[in-house]
Amino acid sequence: MLRPLLTEESVVPGLCCVNFEDALGELVEALPKWRITSEAKARILSQLIQREKLGTTAIGGGVALPHCFSTEITDPIGVFGVSPDGIPYPSLDGRPVHFVFMLVLPQSEAAEIIKRTILRSIRWILCDRSLKEQLKMARSAIEILSVLKPRTAHEPVLGVGL
Repeated sequence: MLRPLLTEESVVPGLCCVNFEDALGELVEALPKWRITSEAKARILSQLIQREKLGTTAIGGGVALPHCFSTEITDPIGVFGVSPDGIPYPSLDGRPVHFVFMLVLPQSEAAEIIKRTILRSIRWILCDRSLKEQLKMARSAIEILSVLKPRTAHEPVLGVGL
């Protein structure tokens, strides 16, 4: 069975940051310590910030999908942050970001296809305005996962662990 992409430890409710760099830093800190060293986290954060400088991953509608590849991991790792107040982020629509789904993938031949599949699924799920309002009102990781779980049941690549 596949390991869930999102678990209680990989969800950051109440994300409150002054800019996208701070948001990425908080999400990188949420990466599991047992899977990624502090040094690897610093490299991943640097990669994510460089990726944002190439072109924003904030696709509009309050959603950002930062991602990178790393030789430090063997399986994709996701972290999901929810900011009820929004984060100033260089988004395509110029609006604050409320939902940041960060994805770190292993460097492999299949990684690009996996990335596209996961990000397409997340983008589709986060198109639902009602769902986004429920996520903004959620106050804990468990509440956020409970909102997401029914929407991800048909997306085995996403997997939500409760």
